[in-house]
Amino acid sequence: MALQGYKLDALRARWRARWHAWLGLEVGAGAQIHPGVLLRHGPGSALGARSVLYRDSRLLATAGGGFRIGRDSHIAPGGHLLIGAQLLLIGDDVAIGPGLMLFCESNAPAAQGLHRQQYRRADVRIGSNVFIGARVTVLPGSIIDDGVVVAAHALVDGHLTGGWVYGGCPAKPLRRLDGDKA
Repeated sequence: MALQGYKLDALRARWRARWHAWLGLEVGAGAQIHPGVLLRHGPGSALGARSVLYRDSRLLATAGGGFRIGRDSHIAPGGHLLIGAQLLLIGDDVAIGPGLMLFCESNAPAAQGLHRQQYRRADVRIGSNVFIGARVTVLPGSIIDDGVVVAAHALVDGHLTGGWVYGGCPAKPLRRLDGDKA
Protein backbone atom coordinates (compact mmCIF):
# COMPACT_ATOMS: atom_id res chain seq x y z
CA MET A 1 0.00 0.00 0.00
CA ALA A 2 2.77 2.48 0.92
CA LEU A 3 4.56 1.80 -2.36
CA GLN A 4 1.40 2.70 -4.31
CA GLY A 5 1.18 6.01 -2.41
CA TYR A 6 4.82 6.75 -3.22
CA LYS A 7 4.23 6.10 -6.93
CA LEU A 8 1.17 8.36 -6.87
CA ASP A 9 3.19 11.15 -5.21
CA ALA A 10 5.93 10.80 -7.84
CA LEU A 11 3.33 10.96 -10.60
CA ARG A 12 1.78 14.10 -9.10
CA ALA A 13 5.24 15.65 -8.76
CA ARG A 14 5.99 15.04 -12.45
CA TRP A 15 2.64 16.56 -13.46
CA ARG A 16 3.31 19.63 -11.30
CA ALA A 17 6.68 20.00 -13.07
CA ARG A 18 4.88 19.88 -16.44
CA TRP A 19 2.39 22.49 -15.23
CA HIS A 20 5.22 24.85 -14.26
CA ALA A 21 6.91 24.19 -17.60
CA TRP A 22 3.69 25.36 -19.25
CA LEU A 23 3.94 28.49 -17.05
CA GLY A 24 7.46 29.21 -18.35
CA LEU A 25 9.80 27.27 -16.03
CA GLU A 26 12.50 25.39 -17.93
CA VAL A 27 12.12 21.82 -16.62
CA GLY A 28 14.62 19.01 -17.27
CA ALA A 29 13.63 15.40 -17.92
CA GLY A 30 12.47 13.57 -14.81
CA ALA A 31 12.33 16.69 -12.62
CA GLN A 32 9.70 16.69 -9.88
CA ILE A 33 7.82 19.39 -7.98
CA HIS A 34 5.92 17.81 -5.12
CA PRO A 35 2.48 18.93 -3.92
CA GLY A 36 2.65 21.70 -1.34
CA VAL A 37 5.56 23.51 -3.04
CA LEU A 38 4.94 27.23 -3.47
CA LEU A 39 6.85 28.30 -6.55
CA ARG A 40 7.07 31.80 -8.03
CA HIS A 41 9.65 32.03 -10.80
CA GLY A 42 10.82 34.68 -13.20
CA PRO A 43 11.84 34.32 -16.85
CA GLY A 44 14.91 32.16 -17.35
CA SER A 45 14.30 30.07 -14.22
CA ALA A 46 15.18 26.39 -14.58
CA LEU A 47 14.92 23.08 -12.73
CA GLY A 48 17.48 20.57 -13.99
CA ALA A 49 16.98 16.96 -15.04
CA ARG A 50 16.03 14.60 -12.21
CA SER A 51 16.01 17.43 -9.67
CA VAL A 52 13.34 17.46 -6.98
CA LEU A 53 11.57 20.16 -4.97
CA TYR A 54 10.03 18.36 -2.00
CA ARG A 55 6.84 19.18 -0.07
CA ASP A 56 6.34 22.45 1.76
CA SER A 57 9.26 24.24 0.13
CA ARG A 58 8.91 27.82 -1.07
CA LEU A 59 10.93 29.41 -3.86
CA LEU A 60 9.80 33.00 -4.23
CA ALA A 61 11.14 35.24 -6.99
CA THR A 62 9.63 38.57 -8.03
CA ALA A 63 9.89 40.45 -11.33
CA GLY A 64 13.47 40.35 -12.55
CA GLY A 65 14.47 37.53 -10.21
CA GLY A 66 14.85 33.83 -10.80
CA PHE A 67 16.69 30.63 -10.09
CA ARG A 68 18.62 27.95 -11.93
CA ILE A 69 18.96 24.56 -10.25
CA GLY A 70 21.26 22.01 -11.89
CA ARG A 71 20.66 18.33 -12.55
CA ASP A 72 20.29 15.68 -9.83
CA SER A 73 19.82 18.25 -7.08
CA HIS A 74 17.11 18.42 -4.44
CA ILE A 75 15.65 20.74 -1.85
CA ALA A 76 14.23 18.80 1.10
CA PRO A 77 10.86 19.66 2.69
CA GLY A 78 10.36 22.97 4.44
CA GLY A 79 12.94 25.04 2.57
CA HIS A 80 12.23 28.78 2.30
CA LEU A 81 14.15 30.48 -0.50
CA LEU A 82 13.43 34.21 -0.74
CA ILE A 83 14.94 35.21 -4.08
CA GLY A 84 13.09 38.45 -4.77
CA ALA A 85 14.49 40.33 -7.78
CA GLN A 86 17.88 38.63 -7.46
CA LEU A 87 19.34 35.41 -8.94
CA LEU A 88 19.86 32.08 -7.17
CA LEU A 89 22.24 29.64 -8.89
CA ILE A 90 22.50 26.04 -7.63
CA GLY A 91 24.83 23.56 -9.37
CA ASP A 92 24.57 19.85 -10.13
CA ASP A 93 24.41 17.11 -7.49
CA VAL A 94 23.43 19.42 -4.63
CA ALA A 95 21.59 17.98 -1.62
CA ILE A 96 19.86 20.54 0.59
CA GLY A 97 18.47 19.37 3.93
CA PRO A 98 15.10 20.22 5.44
CA GLY A 99 14.32 23.68 6.78
CA LEU A 100 16.82 25.65 4.66
CA MET A 101 16.42 29.44 4.99
CA LEU A 102 18.05 31.11 1.98
CA PHE A 103 17.79 34.85 1.38
CA CYS A 104 18.86 36.77 -1.71
CA GLU A 105 17.30 39.79 -0.03
CA SER A 106 16.86 40.48 3.64
CA ASN A 107 16.57 43.25 6.17
CA ALA A 108 19.88 44.73 7.22
CA PRO A 109 20.80 46.72 10.32
CA ALA A 110 21.00 50.46 9.78
CA ALA A 111 23.03 53.10 11.58
CA GLN A 112 19.77 54.97 12.30
CA GLY A 113 18.26 51.97 14.08
CA LEU A 114 16.64 48.69 13.27
CA HIS A 115 13.21 50.23 12.71
CA ARG A 116 14.38 51.82 9.44
CA GLN A 117 13.79 49.99 6.16
CA GLN A 118 17.26 48.90 5.08
CA TYR A 119 17.75 45.91 2.80
CA ARG A 120 20.64 43.77 1.75
CA ARG A 121 20.16 42.36 -1.76
CA ALA A 122 22.58 40.15 -3.69
CA ASP A 123 22.68 36.99 -5.78
CA VAL A 124 23.50 33.67 -4.09
CA ARG A 125 25.62 31.00 -5.80
CA ILE A 126 25.94 27.38 -4.73
CA GLY A 127 28.38 25.21 -6.68
CA SER A 128 28.14 21.54 -7.64
CA ASN A 129 28.65 18.49 -5.42
CA VAL A 130 27.50 20.35 -2.31
CA PHE A 131 25.73 19.03 0.78
CA ILE A 132 23.85 21.51 2.98
CA GLY A 133 22.54 20.14 6.27
CA ALA A 134 19.22 20.72 8.00
CA ARG A 135 18.11 24.19 9.10
CA VAL A 136 21.02 26.08 7.52
CA THR A 137 20.61 29.82 6.90
CA VAL A 138 22.24 31.38 3.82
CA LEU A 139 22.41 35.20 3.65
CA PRO A 140 22.47 37.50 0.58
CA GLY A 141 25.66 37.52 -1.48
CA SER A 142 26.91 34.18 -0.17
CA ILE A 143 28.97 31.95 -2.45
CA ILE A 144 29.43 28.24 -1.76
CA ASP A 145 32.07 26.71 -4.04
CA ASP A 146 32.03 23.18 -5.51
CA GLY A 147 32.72 20.33 -3.08
CA VAL A 148 31.53 21.85 0.20
CA VAL A 149 29.66 20.35 3.16
CA VAL A 150 27.72 22.72 5.42
CA ALA A 151 26.79 21.27 8.83
CA ALA A 152 23.26 21.52 10.21
CA HIS A 153 22.21 24.82 11.82
CA ALA A 154 25.11 26.77 10.28
CA LEU A 155 24.85 30.42 9.21
CA VAL A 156 26.45 31.09 5.82
CA ASP A 157 27.44 34.70 5.24
CA GLY A 158 30.23 35.11 2.71
CA HIS A 159 32.39 32.80 0.61
CA LEU A 160 32.90 29.12 1.48
CA THR A 161 35.81 27.63 -0.47
CA GLY A 162 35.74 24.10 -1.86
CA GLY A 163 37.09 21.01 -0.12
CA TRP A 164 35.96 21.88 3.42
CA VAL A 165 33.31 21.00 5.98
CA TYR A 166 31.85 24.18 7.50
CA GLY A 167 29.78 24.64 10.63
CA GLY A 168 28.81 27.19 13.24
CA CYS A 169 27.37 30.67 13.40
CA PRO A 170 28.87 32.18 11.33
CA ALA A 171 30.08 29.14 9.36
CA LYS A 172 33.81 28.48 9.75
CA PRO A 173 35.95 25.69 8.28
CA LEU A 174 35.95 22.67 10.61
CA ARG A 175 38.01 20.18 8.63
CA ARG A 176 39.10 19.38 5.10
CA LEU A 177 37.01 16.81 3.29
CA ASP A 178 40.15 14.65 3.05
CA GLY A 179 40.17 14.43 6.87
CA ASP A 180 42.66 17.07 8.09
CA LYS A 181 41.38 19.47 10.77
CA ALA A 182 41.37 23.25 10.26
